[in-house]
Amino acid sequence: MPLFPILLGTVIVLGSLHMIAPDHWVPLTVVSNRLNYRKGKIFGTAAMLGALHALTSEAIAGVALLIGVFLVRQYITYLEAASVILLVAVGVYFILNGYTEDEPESGYATSSVKSILAISAFPDFALIPIVLAASSLSPLNVAWLLLAFIIISAASLTIMVYVSTVGLSRALENIRPRYIDYIMGIILFITAGIIVFLTF
Repeated sequence: MPLFPILLGTVIVLGSLHMIAPDHWVPLTVVSNRLNYRKGKIFGTAAMLGALHALTSEAIAGVALLIGVFLVRQYITYLEAASVILLVAVGVYFILNGYTEDEPESGYATSSVKSILAISAFPDFALIPIVLAASSLSPLNVAWLLLAFIIISAASLTIMVYVSTVGLSRALENIRPRYIDYIMGIILFITAGIIVFLTF
């Protein structure tokens, strides 16, 4: 099985899951209620923040890739090994973060709008090992992965905000971010295992 569909599936699942966590969509619903946003503005802001989240994640992953290429230079195949190690390391990070994570405080009421919205756009470090793993793919395939992550992140955050506006916010707020972290860690482990199976 080729590497591209594996990484594309991972990007789609991670981009979707990450936005389910209340710490991404609750801040936007708080701001939209505080400032009486129209629905169109709420959804437009959600799409923009989701895309910004993806772009900042991709920028960090791109810097990591450049550093990796600079360090290993002609030994580009070592990037695949590094990506597997990082997939496992980031997976362990998500599991440990979920285990030690306290329940989120609802401190949004006194925070500024900019700081509240910045929470939704905070980058996702899980993309770093995926971009490293994609270094052996064609530039077009890498571009498709990055574009998919932007689209999925923007769409997922918009969908979560929409679902919260139709009265399902109470049920969604009960989703604990730690469970999302656990699932993301497991997905990264599975992706690492598949890459090892395919390339080593």
